[in-house]
Amino acid sequence: MVLIYFLIGYIALYSVIWLHEVGHGIMFAKYKCKENPFKVHVPFYLFFSTPRPVDEDKAKTLSLKQIYNVGIGGIVVNLIFGIPISIILLLTDFQNTLLFYFLFSFALFHLVEAATYMVISNIFLSSDMVLVQQYKPKLRIPFFIIGLLIVSLIIYMLINCPESWRLGYIITIVIMTLCMVLGRVVFSRINTAK
Repeated sequence: MVLIYFLIGYIALYSVIWLHEVGHGIMFAKYKCKENPFKVHVPFYLFFSTPRPVDEDKAKTLSLKQIYNVGIGGIVVNLIFGIPISIILLLTDFQNTLLFYFLFSFALFHLVEAATYMVISNIFLSSDMVLVQQYKPKLRIPFFIIGLLIVSLIIYMLINCPESWRLGYIITIVIMTLCMVLGRVVFSRINTAK
């Protein structure tokens, strides 16, 4: 049974990361830099996911505001899925089923991804938050505050999930956070070096 929960958790996490990249892809498509916003690169090992393929020549012509919009597109998608689904789940009569586990994981992982961007990647400036800094540095403050509110929602979700899931979620969130932050720092350093 643990293997089934692990597999469902992986599918939820993969879906979250794919949707995050689609959020960037939608904005690239809006600015005519991408034909299919749903065609993004998310490897099975999840690291170094990107909204690629993108028309790089057209992307280089984007204004600072457009680049900012592309950058936050992924975070916005995380919030659009994570907040409403988590609130709906918290307000419903909790059912300890595999479907509910998937939905809970899906919402929770969206919130974790958004929070790691808005809080940690905001402090140790990397990835999408670099684009916020380049566009309007003062926007980092409200992003940080919203990120802290999202962290509060994550904690509330952990407190209210079935006790049998709690330790697994805590371990998963710690590993996700470390991997996401380290991956973003490495990815940012690689892209800065190019």
